[in-house]
Amino acid sequence: MPHSSPALTLDEPASVADYTNAQGSGIIAAMDDTDGRIDGKARTRDRTDHKRGPKAAPPKAPSTGRGSRRREEIALPGGFALDESERHLMRYRRASGDSTDDGLFRVTRAIVVAGRLWRKVANDRIKSLDQTMARWETLFHVAYSDAALSQGELARLISVEGPTMVRMLDTLARDGLIEREQSTEDRRVTLNRITPAGQAAIEAIMAITNELRADVLSGIEPEKLAVTVEVLTHILRRLDAMR
Repeated sequence: MPHSSPALTLDEPASVADYTNAQGSGIIAAMDDTDGRIDGKARTRDRTDHKRGPKAAPPKAPSTGRGSRRREEIALPGGFALDESERHLMRYRRASGDSTDDGLFRVTRAIVVAGRLWRKVANDRIKSLDQTMARWETLFHVAYSDAALSQGELARLISVEGPTMVRMLDTLARDGLIEREQSTEDRRVTLNRITPAGQAAIEAIMAITNELRADVLSGIEPEKLAVTVEVLTHILRRLDAMR
């Protein structure tokens, strides 16, 4: 049964340049509602009474090549573009003197960003079904485990906190996708079982994500994919042992 490792984040907000226009100062006088006088004296019109249009904004400074390029690179959802992240790493090395193997950092960075991007794109694809990958993952475990799972077992498998899993299961039950019932062996334990509607939801999600998998992995040699699975499985087992 697959275990999901906790996702890390590598987000850095982009800086946004802005400016403010200075406003001209003016004098506020007390206005009499009945006769249009100011402070009891007849009102005289002057240039300040004429309505002025908005001031034209100052011309924008031309964008530099470096700034434009940086905005394009970090616009990629889910993490840095590879070139930008590589520059961050080099700056860190120069500033800290850290001599750790850069290859290890690049491996974990690729895993984290690829996983985050996969989830983002997959969530966008299945949004039309009113589903999310978090719901799919929970339904999949409930449907295809050897026995009915408790909320504690599901939380451990998906690597979320217990209260988070309780809310998820309550929502799935309200939507008719799972059934929740107390264990006959331990009344303190609530077991979860898939419903026909939940099974249909899994199949609808899988139809979309299978197509996405084919798009993402097409053109990669089967031998390389096999090595990828082997290495990632080894990493997952080590991470699971550290929890």
